[in-house]
Amino acid sequence: MELIVTCIPGLAGVLEQELTALNLPAQASGGAAVKLSACSLEQAMTVCLWSRLAERVLLPVATLKVEPGDAAEALARDFDIDAHLSPDGALNVIADHEAGVRGDPRITSSVFCRNLSRQVRLQREPAGALCLRLHIAAEQASLFVDFSGVPLSRRGYRIQGGVAPLRESIAAAMLFQACWGSDVPEAQIDDKEQVSPGHALVDPFCGSGTIAVEAALISADKAPGLMREEFGILHWKGFSADAWKAMRVAATQRIRTSEEVAAHYAEKITIKAFDGSDQALRLARANAERAGVANMIHFERREFGLLAARDFPGLGIVVTNPPWGERLEDRQRVDALHQGIGRRIAATARHWPLVILGSDVEVLDKLGTELVSQVRVKNGAITNFIRVTRPVLRAPVAPLQVGEPAFTLPDQAIPLANRLRKNGKQLRKWIDQEQIHAYRLYDRDLPEFNFSVDVYGEEVFVQEFAAPKSIDEKAAEQRRAWAVSAIRAVLGAHREQVFLRTRSQQKGNHQYQKLDARKGMSVVREGRADLLVNLSAYLDVGLFLDHRPLRMRFETECTGKRFLNLFAYTGAGTVHAAVGGARSSVTVDASRTYLDWAAENLSLNGFSTEHHRLERADVMTWLEACREQFDVVFCDPPTFSNNKSRDDFVVQRDHGELIRWIMKRLEPGGVLYFSNNFRKFSLDEEMRKLYQIEDITRASVPPDFSRQGTPHHLFSVRHLVG
Repeated sequence: MELIVTCIPGLAGVLEQELTALNLPAQASGGAAVKLSACSLEQAMTVCLWSRLAERVLLPVATLKVEPGDAAEALARDFDIDAHLSPDGALNVIADHEAGVRGDPRITSSVFCRNLSRQVRLQREPAGALCLRLHIAAEQASLFVDFSGVPLSRRGYRIQGGVAPLRESIAAAMLFQACWGSDVPEAQIDDKEQVSPGHALVDPFCGSGTIAVEAALISADKAPGLMREEFGILHWKGFSADAWKAMRVAATQRIRTSEEVAAHYAEKITIKAFDGSDQALRLARANAERAGVANMIHFERREFGLLAARDFPGLGIVVTNPPWGERLEDRQRVDALHQGIGRRIAATARHWPLVILGSDVEVLDKLGTELVSQVRVKNGAITNFIRVTRPVLRAPVAPLQVGEPAFTLPDQAIPLANRLRKNGKQLRKWIDQEQIHAYRLYDRDLPEFNFSVDVYGEEVFVQEFAAPKSIDEKAAEQRRAWAVSAIRAVLGAHREQVFLRTRSQQKGNHQYQKLDARKGMSVVREGRADLLVNLSAYLDVGLFLDHRPLRMRFETECTGKRFLNLFAYTGAGTVHAAVGGARSSVTVDASRTYLDWAAENLSLNGFSTEHHRLERADVMTWLEACREQFDVVFCDPPTFSNNKSRDDFVVQRDHGELIRWIMKRLEPGGVLYFSNNFRKFSLDEEMRKLYQIEDITRASVPPDFSRQGTPHHLFSVRHLVG
């Protein structure tokens, strides 16, 4: 007999390789099916029991040239029911109309059954019944006996799939492309030695564990069909129960124990599955238990951002289905996450190939990895791409530093050039030793040049503090040109690397510029964190450089602790706490734009918002309603802030009330870091009577901000002991 084995559209080539490896006469037929010619019953059963990629095994019964309206009746009259169904057997009929062909599948199935040569017992569910599939096209109709019943990808071990579950056959296809397991046909890729998977596999976004379970099944040589009792072929008249039983017994005897797996591959197989969700891991462990491979998989709740080089020992492969599409709707977060995946895998698992599933090639391109191969598959209405890539380790961009002027400057620009060079030389040793990638080079050192100059990697952000109205605009414009020339010459920067903004004092509703654009983001490295900055769209770039030492402190102080970030801006402090192993965090800010930016920063570093919540709210209102406790709190309020629902916030006037509310939420033994940049700020003396307070401003000012006094005030606040 001839069989048609269907698969996810796009996988026919890989399915052909799999069936050929099973010694079956396979030939791809289009992108979603493989033909098996002159096939025996034993070979049909082999596909049902052993194929990891197939969806259905179909026996063609009839193909007729007929109009769609007459198709059901014509197929029923042509069908020799007694040749396929025993007298007491049940029938399950499903009709499928080709795209563009009108018709109701239920009516078509009903018409077919009414016109059969004898009455039969009908079932809505395929279990326990002979399954027939009708395919109605515009000019012809076909009838098939479905030997699979429900799709073969439904192995039986996954009862609940969690959020956006991965189809088992797609997971298996990813593993085939990864060349995982000795019985897996080699993927159609170039330079296969370069993508050798070794004997270790890591899935950092395991979800319900499908990839890890399928990998373990392959390593154990366990037939995927052994986990289910029901197949359509069992109810076909030509079926042999004895042959099926013998095949299952033989398959069961082939299953390798963990020790036998290690002996087979000459070393221990390691499969690790990580996820940040406790619920997902509970599902994953339950699925692995039902599949009988739980002892082969190491499950652990750990977010991607906390994985380290020790989690990728020796040679192995990363196979994963990270959040995308419906699982993470915000496109900017998806972009940032994939950018972070590529950077982190390159840093921690340099020689481990990465096999990844995605639905958008532009998002996948954010990985920054070297493409080895790509398979396009159609999963329902969604187009997916299975990519095999090699990580590319890119050294962090060294920040621009001062040197001899790159071109001749006008005399009027030379004083500024000299001061820039002087400042840069003083900072050079610190920049090199501390591996600083973003720093302040100049801050209104010379009265005639009222600018600040910040370096972010290979880019320069220049803020001009608006001159008084008494200053001639043409003179101010000329001075601006001299300043930009001096900055470019000393740093060796092209004009496209320099971004100039003018900052003027604003009040009331105009205090903060409305932020709309989401383009122009670049990444700077700070400690162990990657942070997004935008020099082209906003007045503020997204990172307060003067708080660098405190953020670095969070990396060591927040391990295992609950962190609260108030007036959080773009969440840089939260990222450092997360990178340092904070148990959880809450980030509060009134701006949706800044919270979205914070979410991107978290995604870039491999953290989700499940354990690192983002709350859009007025801070005082949020604190009044909050019932949670925290171990470390960072509060950096503005000097002044408008509020539509309550009185405007003024830091000098209102900081006492703010601190009292925060301390209600601070765990005994915890610490509040309270900061602000109001130059004339004076701490309410009542606070010193209520709490243990230390002024740590001087120690918190980094070298690049020490020339102009203190850019902020910083206090540590603790509960009194005893």
